[in-house]
Amino acid sequence: MKILITGTKGLAQELAFVHGDHDVTAVSLSTGHDILRIEQWGQGFLNYDLVFNCAYSGLGQVAVLDYFYRNWFNLADKTIVSIGSKVISQPRAEPERDHEYWPYREHKQQLQYMHDRLWPTALCDLKIINPGAFESNMVAHLNVPKLNLYELAIRIKKYAQDPVIKRVDLWL
Repeated sequence: MKILITGTKGLAQELAFVHGDHDVTAVSLSTGHDILRIEQWGQGFLNYDLVFNCAYSGLGQVAVLDYFYRNWFNLADKTIVSIGSKVISQPRAEPERDHEYWPYREHKQQLQYMHDRLWPTALCDLKIINPGAFESNMVAHLNVPKLNLYELAIRIKKYAQDPVIKRVDLWL
């Protein structure tokens, strides 16, 4: 199986590791692939079987989902797994700041909204995983329970293989 992963660090890196028995390509700004400019490079990955839409860059994940959906919506052998966030409907890990405007939340809510509108009519397998805090630079400074990256990647791998699963919310 050919797998594309947006992102090269953190969860994306761990997903690449747990899929080491497949043909995996991880892309990010460091490899010259800006997810906000998916239209410029995405065609090179349309022959892949699975996309893990991990890298966060504003509305970049929305652009990646839109691009692969438009090209794969009619192909039952393709899968798109987007990594959302617990914050789409739950409080922040910093409750005292939950009332503040936070673009990250808005972007992840937009990703969830788009997923919810697309999956019912897609022949390709669309999934969204909404984890809570996990080991990453984004929450390293917070004293909250965090999911282990390897265990999270193993769970995501399992969910990606199950055609019945469309959305998973998981956190400690």
